[in-house]
Amino acid sequence: MVETLLQTFVEDCPARFAALETAIQQGDAKAIESAAHAFKSGSGTIRATALAERLAGVEASAHSGQLESTAMLFEEIRVEHAAVLRQLEAFFNGN
Repeated sequence: MVETLLQTFVEDCPARFAALETAIQQGDAKAIESAAHAFKSGSGTIRATALAERLAGVEASAHSGQLESTAMLFEEIRVEHAAVLRQLEAFFNGN
């Protein structure tokens, strides 16, 4: 079951990341909040805590209308997102 959950995250991750990136580029607070929330939920489910915390920060910033900080936070999300995917790749490859 855990492997299926992790595989689902890996498959969903690119679309969730892209949706958040697009929303931030467009400056759409509602879309940022929604995309960050969905991505945060998946990240939390697989215990990608650092990624989930950064996504929660973006979600809160968008909710309060403070979009200036979302671009900086997104760069942190980009780094954590890549780290999580590397770890999952190692897991699936048995490393």
